[in-house]
Amino acid sequence: MKTIYKIFIGTIFSLLLLSSCTERIDVKLGETYDRLIVEGNITTDTIEHSFYLSKTSSYFANQPSPKISGASILLEDDLGNTTKLTETEPGHYITPNNFFGIPERTYQVQIDLNESIGENKSFEASSKLVSVNPIDSIGIAFNKFMGRHGFWFVKLYAKDPAGVENYYMFRVFNNGQLLSDTLDKVSLTDDRLFDGNYTYGIGVAYFEHVDDKPPFKIGDTVVLQMSGLTKEQFVYLNEVIRATSFQNPMFGGPPANVKGNINHGAFGYFGAYSTTYSSLIITEDNIDYIE
Repeated sequence: MKTIYKIFIGTIFSLLLLSSCTERIDVKLGETYDRLIVEGNITTDTIEHSFYLSKTSSYFANQPSPKISGASILLEDDLGNTTKLTETEPGHYITPNNFFGIPERTYQVQIDLNESIGENKSFEASSKLVSVNPIDSIGIAFNKFMGRHGFWFVKLYAKDPAGVENYYMFRVFNNGQLLSDTLDKVSLTDDRLFDGNYTYGIGVAYFEHVDDKPPFKIGDTVVLQMSGLTKEQFVYLNEVIRATSFQNPMFGGPPANVKGNINHGAFGYFGAYSTTYSSLIITEDNIDYIE
């Protein structure tokens, strides 16, 4: 009887303890001042380069961020050459289709708005367009021991310049479709492991094999894009990936806005980078199977 009584008392005590640790807290989130959001890059490719302008909205807003129309966007390199962008739809601005960036030049973007955001109407940023060595060739490999059903990876054969820090971004196309279509699928690396050396087929992009929809098959045309980044853009992209990926809330740091290179407190980044490409048609003979 005493044992049952002790269990009963212990249970009541535990319930009281748990209930005392639960308290409703209403967090009041006030309105914050608007900030400009800029997304724009230029490359050495001769294409229409896109810039997107929007602004922040309330925490409780259930609609996309408002687009910024009627702005004037001007690109200028360090030799004084200027290019004006044209708005094609609300918040979307493009360069002429014959525009391309030139390696080792520094580019500045000047954004002038019709109405102030955060007490500013003009914003600017600059980025150097660093050069990148060409790719000699690429390869394709399949490792059945990675993941549940195996992983495909694209191999790089190229020479890294010696004596300088280099930062790379890799994206993969298959039959003209971009597989690295989100930032978490883009590969980023520096050259600490192969500075000044030949890469000899290191893996630079990885894709999980799915039986009903494999990323690659015989006859596909795979294209690897290698881009040379500045250290600042490399750090920014890595911070964005960390900020938007899963983190353990118990051991992770507090959330914080990722700092870009636009002045006056605007969010986003203006980047400039060189690009080089190499392609491969997949055959049974050129797949490196890792058994």
